[in-house]
Amino acid sequence: MNTYAVRHNTPEIPIGDSASGFLRMLGKQSNGGKRGSFTMFRKQVQALAACRMTLGYNSDDRAHTYDGKPIKHFEAWLSSRENERSLWPGSMTLSDDYYQTLKQHAVPLDLRAYTDLKGSALAMDVYMWLAQRLHRIGPRPAIVHWSSLREQFGQEYQGKDPGKDFKKKFQLALRAALVVYPQAKVRRVTGGIMLMASPPPVPFKD
Repeated sequence: MNTYAVRHNTPEIPIGDSASGFLRMLGKQSNGGKRGSFTMFRKQVQALAACRMTLGYNSDDRAHTYDGKPIKHFEAWLSSRENERSLWPGSMTLSDDYYQTLKQHAVPLDLRAYTDLKGSALAMDVYMWLAQRLHRIGPRPAIVHWSSLREQFGQEYQGKDPGKDFKKKFQLALRAALVVYPQAKVRRVTGGIMLMASPPPVPFKD
């Protein structure tokens, strides 16, 4: 949805006249009408529409923050059935401050590479993180420790040795992300990983 807003220069995003149409827009396949999965999908969309985000990032040697609701307006389908068309297309409108922040700081992603990672939510997260992080690194590499990575990506890991479990899963996800983002310069070091300046997965247009 961010991609659509930036590419078409509009905060208003059409989401189709049915849930299956929205799934196709996202590059996903409908599951054949399984009721449980469709209900879960609707809940995720409703959660996105109601969520509030706090983001922090660095740009031009300055720290920036965004705190607010990214979705200003959300009009979903009336029908409770996945493939049944509603009376009018649904739409989602990004809030003004989120949309302006997106236009100024968005990093283009290779959606084909992103789709290749769809079997692992963690690998998708790692790919997006590397895409926005690596091209902002200066001449000195940055080392990110395992504790920081777990805090960002793996707070849900519990059990006898959650740190070890997370480290194993993260390394598998990182390996998958690097396959589809070969320009990324990442090296494993003692205590974490080293990030080095790398071009973004999709070059910026002049």
